[in-house]
Amino acid sequence: MKKIALFLAVVMVAVVALQSEAAMGGNPMMGPGGGTMMTNTGGFGMMNGMGGTPIVADDGTAYVVIHNPSTSPGTVPSSASFESKINQIKPTGQIDTLTLKGIVSRPVVYGGMFIATASLPDMSNFNMIGNLGSAPVARQATLYAVPVPFTSASSPVAVSLDGNYASVPVIANNKIYVVTTDFGNAMMSGNTMFNGMYGTYNFNTTTAHSYLYIVNFDGTLASKITIQ
Repeated sequence: MKKIALFLAVVMVAVVALQSEAAMGGNPMMGPGGGTMMTNTGGFGMMNGMGGTPIVADDGTAYVVIHNPSTSPGTVPSSASFESKINQIKPTGQIDTLTLKGIVSRPVVYGGMFIATASLPDMSNFNMIGNLGSAPVARQATLYAVPVPFTSASSPVAVSLDGNYASVPVIANNKIYVVTTDFGNAMMSGNTMFNGMYGTYNFNTTTAHSYLYIVNFDGTLASKITIQ
């Protein structure tokens, strides 16, 4: 229990620091010194929005996503390069962790569902119910949902999207909005963990595009707009 209390205290200190930085005109997506907030071997990451800020459900359960390099990340980023741990922390102190390969975005908890995207995902981690893109699935990101509370054995339901990298989902007008892109350099710029692992590697694909996806809650496509 002492370790759990310490963990929550550290998270709260980080949140207060980020809020103070934002109030002073700093960039709330960056940690102290302009780098991303890091764990021992990985980081909360730019893809995670407010540097690991917890998402809190109505019942007080907090959700925190942490990224780490996998045990064998390889020399080229792929579905085997990253591991994301989604920590579900209940007010009682109970912690359940769902582990997925890839880079999981900061989530949204809505209507009893945990909704997020995964960039460079391993599709075998998901119950894939549809492909909303035209590219080979191996080159796509996913939008997925899992009922909460979840367990370590939960299998999220997902749809695949064109674009290797996906933004944090936004819910509006009873739909889910996600921006995806093949411009990996733009998505990963400033990500200390990514740069430390792959240096000056060109993350852009040969034929790169960006898209705005609007997805219905049943996983069907409402609209897909090519941004460039």
